[in-house]
Amino acid sequence: MISFVDPDRYDSLKATGKLPSPKGVAFSIIKLLQRDDFRVPDLVQLVQSDPAIAGRLLKFANAAAFGRTRPIVSLQRAIVALGAFRVRDLVISLSVMHSHTSGQCAAFDYAAFWGHSLATGIACQELAHFAQISSEEIFTIGLLARVGELAMASLYPDEYATVLLKAQGAQSELASLERERFAMDHLQLGATMLAEWGMPEMLIHAAYHHEEPDVADFADGSRLQTLTQSLNFARSLAEVCMADEESRWSLLPGLLTRAARLGISGDALNDMVDRMVRRWREWGATLQVRTQEMPPFAEILAASPPSRRVSSSPAEPSGRIGAPRLQVQLLGIPSTELPELMQQIEELGHLPMLIDGHDDAIMQALRQPARIVIAEMAMPGLQPAAFCRILRQTPAGKETYLLLLASPQGDSHILEAIDAGADDVLVKPVTLQTLRVRLNTATRMLLLRDEIQRERRGIMRSTDQFAVAHKRLLREALTDTLTQLPNRRHGLDFLASEWAFAQSNALPMACLLLDIDHFKRINDTLGHPAGDAVLQQLADLLKRASRPEDLVFRYGGEEFAAVLPNANAQTAVQIAERIRGLVQKYDFLWQRRSIPLTVSIGVAILSSTGKDSQALIEAADAALYQAKNGGRNRVTVAA
Repeated sequence: MISFVDPDRYDSLKATGKLPSPKGVAFSIIKLLQRDDFRVPDLVQLVQSDPAIAGRLLKFANAAAFGRTRPIVSLQRAIVALGAFRVRDLVISLSVMHSHTSGQCAAFDYAAFWGHSLATGIACQELAHFAQISSEEIFTIGLLARVGELAMASLYPDEYATVLLKAQGAQSELASLERERFAMDHLQLGATMLAEWGMPEMLIHAAYHHEEPDVADFADGSRLQTLTQSLNFARSLAEVCMADEESRWSLLPGLLTRAARLGISGDALNDMVDRMVRRWREWGATLQVRTQEMPPFAEILAASPPSRRVSSSPAEPSGRIGAPRLQVQLLGIPSTELPELMQQIEELGHLPMLIDGHDDAIMQALRQPARIVIAEMAMPGLQPAAFCRILRQTPAGKETYLLLLASPQGDSHILEAIDAGADDVLVKPVTLQTLRVRLNTATRMLLLRDEIQRERRGIMRSTDQFAVAHKRLLREALTDTLTQLPNRRHGLDFLASEWAFAQSNALPMACLLLDIDHFKRINDTLGHPAGDAVLQQLADLLKRASRPEDLVFRYGGEEFAAVLPNANAQTAVQIAERIRGLVQKYDFLWQRRSIPLTVSIGVAILSSTGKDSQALIEAADAALYQAKNGGRNRVTVAA
């Protein structure tokens, strides 16, 4: 259940004029679509009055129109392709974004808020097929899922700044502190705003519960649960995109767990994240929203955690390190200092490896460095910062512990080298005690990285196994065992969501209910195995006869149902007649024996008088009953 803000209080909040709200063209579109007699040309005219919005809608329409041989260049065609109500939702989200890029709340990072929100919206689009929803709708709710936080910052800039600082980024703490201070939280306020703007109820539910989807108590495998979990995963991915390198690494276990719950793992996850980041950066440039570069996701998963720069460490009781013997590459060390340094490294239990100062040798060492590298800052022909950057660009170089040798007069370059990727700096002259401390630190850091890598690989293996198991269990829970079609629970849930979408967007839809004529005779004369074989063959035939957007499911016994989105009466009857004719001609076989079969079909069309999806399937059932009484092997449309 959603807890909305009290209507009287919400009216008083609106009266302040501080609440984020659609402006200009967006507001006019909302008013237009509230009329029962609105016309598409009127909508086109409104959108044309704002060239920026018109251009972005064309881009959205072309992004959604995969497989077209030619791009959509007509605004009217784009609006028809998207649908009037999706256009409304997109324009609302873009209007709110561009009207609130800054504000008075000092602790609220407006640029980061919209960068995160855009990343959530783009990630949601990548998940549209999981949530069984249009990419435009799920983009809109991803972009506006946190609008309640923006509203809080707009209404109470000073007080909300105090709440944000106290919460310190913990989302569960934030909602609790909001309720304590304002007697409402951002989820309640956001849901109330989305409802006022006419967003579909299912999207409002997903936004309200997306921070903690497990406490929403949605039915397992339901479309609403999947949508809410998709939004939760998209938000988590947006946090990874917006984080710095050190923070990002710590967010990955939670992200992988959320991905596994949706059945996404391995290369599919890598490809999806990389594609999402590319589109996020492209749209960020178009919409002038803050984004940042991010390495390929596979690299992020494989990398060690960012090392914290350590300048000293307590010395070991003995001169030798109790860890494995490690190779230590020496680059560019002056010949006068080299013998003593190599002797010290050997005394500390490691193996020094000398690399001569030629360019080719240095570049080879950069491509294949040892676990520990000690390099001279005054190396001829290569600046220390450039050396560090080149080393860190290679996969092996990212794992290397890099120590630089500096003369006492080289202080000006030390911070620059550290910023470029050096782990530590040794100032000459280097004593055995100083070198021991630094190599002890290096060894500990490398062992820690190895341990974390092993743990990370274990997490990834467990996550992949969980994703596969979860996906299998979810499929089993929503699939009829005999026919391998969606079961009644899955089908009725899909019907309910499609009914709600069609009602809110003024779109047609239909429902078919199909029953095998005289099925009992087959069981009685040939046995139940023959009846099961007929049901399986009919299920395969129905799958082949339906459109890609339709959902055919087993309703129970010998009854099947089909949900036909965006199908008017004529289309629905054509599909039903095609199915009836195919069944009558099909050669159903059992142990090489042909079994003649016919079906009766009831057709129900969405109407404004239907109170819910149950009324639609009841109408189809009544039409099926008429078809049976009328002689069977026929299609009857509900009155």
